[in-house]
Amino acid sequence: MTKKKRFGVSQALSRGLTETINVVENNTGIFRNTILPLSRIELDPDNPRKLAISLSDVNDGIDKNDPLLSRKNDELERLQELASTIESSGVINPIVVYKRNELYRVVAGERRCLASILAGKLEIEARVYNEKPKGFELKLIQWIENTAREDLTLEERINNIQDIITEYQHQHPDIHLTATFLKNITGLSLPQATYYLAVLNAPDDVKHQIERGNIRSLDKAAIICAIDHEEVRQEALQACIDGCSLKELRRIVARGKQAVKQKPTIKSSLAKRGRAVSRINMGFTLNTNVVQTLVESVINRIEYKKYAHIFVNIDWAHLDQTSRAFKKLVEILEHEFVR
Repeated sequence: MTKKKRFGVSQALSRGLTETINVVENNTGIFRNTILPLSRIELDPDNPRKLAISLSDVNDGIDKNDPLLSRKNDELERLQELASTIESSGVINPIVVYKRNELYRVVAGERRCLASILAGKLEIEARVYNEKPKGFELKLIQWIENTAREDLTLEERINNIQDIITEYQHQHPDIHLTATFLKNITGLSLPQATYYLAVLNAPDDVKHQIERGNIRSLDKAAIICAIDHEEVRQEALQACIDGCSLKELRRIVARGKQAVKQKPTIKSSLAKRGRAVSRINMGFTLNTNVVQTLVESVINRIEYKKYAHIFVNIDWAHLDQTSRAFKKLVEILEHEFVR
């Protein structure tokens, strides 16, 4: 019987994270450990740990007409389990906050705050920064905090990594994004860093299934993303949704690739009869400057300047925004050419 693989933090990664957080702390500014009233704490809307439930939901109850009622109830149930632990043993690890006017905004520890309120606590131990950590350091602190959790979804892990990359590129715009680079700034192993980069550039159908929670394994997602053949990828994607094991998924991919190799004569004869492809593969790139150059080259033409306002607020260092901008450009051009 094979041992079930779990996404966890290895000893080597733990050491790397410890070293990284020490660097962050030494460069972020002065902090202090203290006890804070929970009434003066607010959650961070930009925290990559995307909770649906809010402070008002915990304090006042969830509205029965809330469109996120089911998800919030699930989160509330898990928070109540944590609240039971806090009620008996207290909060083991202090939350991380920074002072924001008269309140303290949470950098890491949202669930501990909410669960403490449910447990009837009035105060919580906190590590307080006198000012908000800078972009990259802030995302790194949040990611290190979240990495220790085993209930994060794959989407949340991917968003964590994307935020770290985006913030780092803001500070170092000339950096070349590679798996080795990602390994060095996060403490991930090289295989994990490689998998994350593959999934960050996943086809839309794979991203959609990750968002829906149908793909929860980083390994499985990376394997599917590496499949070039459309039919094979769709078969593997469906098998993953149906709950196949990693071993079964690899077998499906290998079988599908073998079947594709056995059809060269059919493909060749179809090509000779002049069969046209049904869609154009636009390819992919990890260099956002390439997409920015393409978009700006088009909208700088006189006939397309009327669309320039659409791209004014694009953050070209952000892969998701850049990807959406390119798709929008293609939509605009398709519209123009069919008029």
